Amino acid sequence: MNFRAWSWLTLGALAACTSGAKDGEDTDTVEDTDVVVADTDVPDTDVADTDIEGPHVLHICAPTVGNICPYAGSSRNGFNGDGHDKLDSWFSFPMSITFSPYGKPAIADWNNHKIRVVNDDGTLTTIMGTNFLGDGDALGNDAKPAGALGTDVNLNHPTQQEYRPDGVLVSASWHTHKLRTWDPATNLVHVYLGSSPGFNEPANATAGTSFDAHSCLLNQPRQIHIDSAGDMYIVDMRNERIRKLDVDAWTISTVAGTGAKAVSAGGDALTSAFNFPKSGNPEPGGAIAMSADESVMYIADTESHVIKALDLESGTITVLAGLAGTSGDVDGASADARFNYPVGLALDGDTLFVADANNHKVRAIDVTTGAVSTFVGTGEPTCAYLGDVALPEMCDEQYAAGDGGPASQATLYRPFGVDLDLDGNLVIADTYNNRFRIVYR
Repeated sequence: MNFRAWSWLTLGALAACTSGAKDGEDTDTVEDTDVVVADTDVPDTDVADTDIEGPHVLHICAPTVGNICPYAGSSRNGFNGDGHDKLDSWFSFPMSITFSPYGKPAIADWNNHKIRVVNDDGTLTTIMGTNFLGDGDALGNDAKPAGALGTDVNLNHPTQQEYRPDGVLVSASWHTHKLRTWDPATNLVHVYLGSSPGFNEPANATAGTSFDAHSCLLNQPRQIHIDSAGDMYIVDMRNERIRKLDVDAWTISTVAGTGAKAVSAGGDALTSAFNFPKSGNPEPGGAIAMSADESVMYIADTESHVIKALDLESGTITVLAGLAGTSGDVDGASADARFNYPVGLALDGDTLFVADANNHKVRAIDVTTGAVSTFVGTGEPTCAYLGDVALPEMCDEQYAAGDGGPASQATLYRPFGVDLDLDGNLVIADTYNNRFRIVYR
């Protein structure tokens, strides 16, 4: 299938096409990703860009402060196998990348239904996922103590991942309503939390009460954050809550959200609503980032188009930037700023970076004042579109999009994720451009 055939499917439609798939079942959506296993010979990328035939991303790009350069992905939509240099590798709507001192950079290759890592030699390896989509391995061993090899485990649109200090990777297995772990020492995957979609805290329970997590149900968990104590915060997207897993006690509680989807300016965290995507076939949404002292959690309330701050000591939520329920593209003071589908966060000191998907930008917020500025992007998408912004288009400009120049003059196309590498550079999941890009700081 030609790459441009994607132009009629939104992310929500892609998720809908696969939501009923059985383990190991080949579906139309997997076929449509143009899965191609390439020749095992890895191309030589240590050459000048003028020596590479055909459209391609820059392979030589100056790491000058303020410049934007390719980090991974050729901008082709699909899967061409592992073992290639990261700039020659294909992705399909990648959602996030995670940098950690505890493991290799890890990527949620969303519509390829895989978790992949960047090796020290710059090549990619799949650690979780197959060429099929589904929910676990054929024998169900990932839900048993034995576990299953990561490359035997079918996934369905994973969205984000984070390493524990012991090097184990925890994945938000979004469309299977679970968290899964991958152990690099054994390559085994286990279901860590969740089973079928739902929410099963007692209806008459006091808000914030902890419950046994063994039978916990989640509904499209979009992101996790592991704190210094090893406990885990979960953006439970379609349950419209942020929840906390106490790992030692193995209990779970709601720390914010009522379960209702609504526009809210804040207040008491347990009586304040979120506006995370919850339609019949939603796109991924909702994101969190934690302050260094773990006293404040920043929240992207995606469909309210605001960034909120949750004071974990007082249990109160305030709007850090934006106007709840109002979208736009405005820099400036906290209350004057406007976002449009903010969906990814990364914090560096007092600067909070925001993947502002429908503005095709990365914004920067000074968390001490709430002031907002544009850090990456012109506001124009890399490819022009007609009508629905969620309908992806393809264009030749995706291979360049301003790489090699100032980040403020580059174009993005619906970025869904941001993270900081170990040197403090910003890496962007440029989702509709099917690649990752790095801004040197």
